[in-house]
Amino acid sequence: MINRTSIIKQPDKISFFNDVYKLQKKYQDSLISGKSNMNFIWLGEHQLCYTVGRGSNMSNLLFSADKQEVFKIDRGGEVTCHMPGQLVTYLVLDLSNFNKDLNWYLRKIEKIIIKTLRSFNIDCSIKDGFTGVWIGEKKIASIGIGCKRWVTIHGFSINVNCKLENFNKIVPCGIEGCQMTNMSDHNKNLDIKEVKKIVKKIIHEEFNFNFVSE
Repeated sequence: MINRTSIIKQPDKISFFNDVYKLQKKYQDSLISGKSNMNFIWLGEHQLCYTVGRGSNMSNLLFSADKQEVFKIDRGGEVTCHMPGQLVTYLVLDLSNFNKDLNWYLRKIEKIIIKTLRSFNIDCSIKDGFTGVWIGEKKIASIGIGCKRWVTIHGFSINVNCKLENFNKIVPCGIEGCQMTNMSDHNKNLDIKEVKKIVKKIIHEEFNFNFVSE
């Protein structure tokens, strides 16, 4: 029987990356082992940190890794930055209940981001050859996923009103000359809580979830 029930957590406080990473791993391991059939979704913000995907080029970190919190993790993609004012969404999903196709899953995430931005009258698009979402030549949202035995981990981030200068310490997503932008650059009266509500609503629509508290 297909289970589309998902535990959802959406804290208002700023969270440390490693705490939430451990939480994701717990739910991923439970799905893989069969201890649980609950998917897990987390929406929130992180304290400033940098994450580096599998096989990333460490030269894309433009500072000494001992100067900031840097995490090398089990996702695809290059280096990115998390910080307050950026909405991060993690999805620990059993793709056996949806579609065992990672390309389909990545395109689904891009669709969720685009629908979210357009809800705030922000025009955006994808770029051929790149994963993520863009406003003109500037990147607004990054995607990085992991998957083990068709159970996903990690997810996507949308810059709402964060300090973009933190991206100056890296080559974002390994793309030379990549410039980042905020939703607030294109819609001045944004509240990250409102963006979170819209992301939750669209995830519910796209995956047909039944959300429950833990």
